[in-house]
Amino acid sequence: MGDVLQDLRYGLRTLLKRPGFTLIALVTLALGIGANTAIFSVVNATLLRPLAFEGAERLVAMYEIPASGRRDFISVPDLEEYRAQSQTFEEFTTFVPQSVNMTGTGEPERVRGGFVTSSFFRIFGARPALGRAIEPREDAQGAERVVVLSHDLWQRRFGGDASIVGRALNLNGEQFTVVGIAPEGFRFPMDETEVWMPAWTWPNYKVERTARVSFVLGRLREGATLKEAQTEMRAISARLAAAYPAENEGRTTEVLGLHELVVEDVSTSLWILLGAVGFILLIACANIANLLLARGAARQKEVALRTALGASRWRIVRQLLTETVVLALLGGVLGVLFALWGLDALMAVSPGPLPGGRAPALDARVLLFTLGISLMTGLLFGIVPAWQLSKPDVYKALKEAGPVAGEGGRSRLRGALVVSQVALSLVLLVGAGLLINSFYRLLKVNPGFDTANLLTLEYRVPRNKYSEGKQQVEFHRRVVEAVRGVPGVRSAAVVRALPFSGNGAAVNFTLPGQPEPPKGQTPKALETAVDPHYFQTAALPLIQGRGFTERDTADSPPVVVVNQTLARKHFPGEDPLGRQLHFPDAKLTAEIVGVVGDAKQYQLNEVQQPQVYTAYTQNPHLFATLVARTDVEPMSLERAVKEAVWSVDRDQPVWKVRTVEQLLTMNVADSRFIMTLMVVFAALAVLLTALGIYGVISYSVAQRTHEIGVRMALGAQERDVLGLVLRQGMLLALVGVGIGLAAAFGVTRLMASLLFGVTATDPATYATVALVLIGVALLACFIPARRATKVDPMVALRYE
Repeated sequence: MGDVLQDLRYGLRTLLKRPGFTLIALVTLALGIGANTAIFSVVNATLLRPLAFEGAERLVAMYEIPASGRRDFISVPDLEEYRAQSQTFEEFTTFVPQSVNMTGTGEPERVRGGFVTSSFFRIFGARPALGRAIEPREDAQGAERVVVLSHDLWQRRFGGDASIVGRALNLNGEQFTVVGIAPEGFRFPMDETEVWMPAWTWPNYKVERTARVSFVLGRLREGATLKEAQTEMRAISARLAAAYPAENEGRTTEVLGLHELVVEDVSTSLWILLGAVGFILLIACANIANLLLARGAARQKEVALRTALGASRWRIVRQLLTETVVLALLGGVLGVLFALWGLDALMAVSPGPLPGGRAPALDARVLLFTLGISLMTGLLFGIVPAWQLSKPDVYKALKEAGPVAGEGGRSRLRGALVVSQVALSLVLLVGAGLLINSFYRLLKVNPGFDTANLLTLEYRVPRNKYSEGKQQVEFHRRVVEAVRGVPGVRSAAVVRALPFSGNGAAVNFTLPGQPEPPKGQTPKALETAVDPHYFQTAALPLIQGRGFTERDTADSPPVVVVNQTLARKHFPGEDPLGRQLHFPDAKLTAEIVGVVGDAKQYQLNEVQQPQVYTAYTQNPHLFATLVARTDVEPMSLERAVKEAVWSVDRDQPVWKVRTVEQLLTMNVADSRFIMTLMVVFAALAVLLTALGIYGVISYSVAQRTHEIGVRMALGAQERDVLGLVLRQGMLLALVGVGIGLAAAFGVTRLMASLLFGVTATDPATYATVALVLIGVALLACFIPARRATKVDPMVALRYE
């Protein structure tokens, strides 16, 4: 222990005696360790920590998988079969997210709702902070309508008034009795729910086997495994397919951990980011190792003297490693401070909260990780220089003033470190370049309509107040008229599922007169209802035929408008106008009266799908999105447009007042966030690499001052000296670029799922990045090379 303390004291004194070196090394380490700590804290909060529920490892989600292979929700009758036959599950619950109107308590408000069975809170181990949860008797249709409020809503809307329990609350025009308040901090990981109601009170609740609308969650029995549950559920689904072939043939079941489901959209991105900052740390280690090797020349006499006095090689290595570990630990402490700042910056530019609602923090696991990488870093950048320096030629080191034997080996090692830095930087640059290219192409995608100056808002009329289709259609018509009267509004319309709003539905259809498609291969199309003004307001181009008119009513023959993709796919080389589509679920046939241009519905990077537009007058619905094209800045009309809606019905809540351009910005937010971080990391890597190249070439020039002086004394020109130094540096850079290109070719395939419109092996990106890095390396070499040409031969010759 005494030797260790002695090594520590000596190491600290050595670092303090060289403040310039120590400061550069600390800042370099702090950047690398801080970036790793910040990203790991996000990975820890999102991917490594379990969900914040009792027995979270036993929480699972379940889907049915039809022949198409896409996940589907589960019907109420199927769920009852799973519940009755399962031996691996303790309980099941359903969750149907849908916002609801809350009225009668001040300004009408749209709140996030969840329609669940009574087992919901038991499955999550959540005990109400006040009152009780939904009870089993309230699962039955026709039972008392009850509601549990979130703690946040209770505080925000009702000021934490405990007397709210037992009082009536008007939701969707129906009276619900508040029976409980959810515990503080309770958050369903898939949706920020504010009110929970019995599943049967959902406006579209159905018990038909074909009505697959329930997102099913379950808790496994103690000791049951996910694999056992998967096997059992598939066996049950096979029995259901045999018993109900018309509804369930070709369907199977998927069971997956709830945590896995929550993070599946972000896990690849986060692991890639963690790998990227790991590369930065390796580059930082190479930089400091080079500094240590360069500094080693000045310490040769010190080490030789210690060796001459009897110190063993291991004793010297231990002393030198103690210095580097102390340096790394100090860098780790500074890195934690950098990470705190970095986390704040990271969350400030993040497109939203982390999946599961967890906030990243520097908890015990993160700090342990920081300690671990600090120790590892100290050993990584210290072991090779320590080993190189620990066996000097004692006689020459004590006798000679110039470089001693072994300098050539250290020079080759420094060159190898530069090559590794260039290679690692190039991999990061290629990754960033691919993401930039991908994001650029994403922004160039034509959404299919004019997104400028479009204001949108959503509302849902209560069924008990507008129960008839004609009443719903009339309400929407009056709202559109009122909004069109707002000064600054050029036109207005309603649509059930506005593009990029997250809303949408799909419908099965067949072509009358053509053979029935095989089971499970019935064509599908996106479906939405619009009013006669929508195509004009959205500037969605009409290609053929006509749009909807006021003459398309519930009493006239059903008509539809289709997009170009549907027309090309199902009527190739034919005129689709006048042809018919049959919709088996709705049991109706409609005539195609128009063809409009393609428009993206959910994502800019999605493959264009067939789409069917129906007339709101023939397909009325409680839900609508209002879209208004304005002559002024759209959000400046927010209050006026709300007042226009309330002029039709003062109790009608409206929400999600946004512009379509805001929706587009949100649509690409995740891609922009990942791209921005990768660009920052790549830029940091290039900066560190440039400093590394500069340091090595500068040191080489200093070591070769005498040689350069001799060359110039013998007639070498400035361009000869310049070329000599540049060749040395650029050879290292080119070797690094070659290795980096090969490595990037393999590594970037891992990020293929993050790319759009560009492959992971895009030649243009690779070539551009290689040229940029070569240019940076050339600049880093040129500065010391230029300085070498200014060497005075007489001074250089006297140097020795």
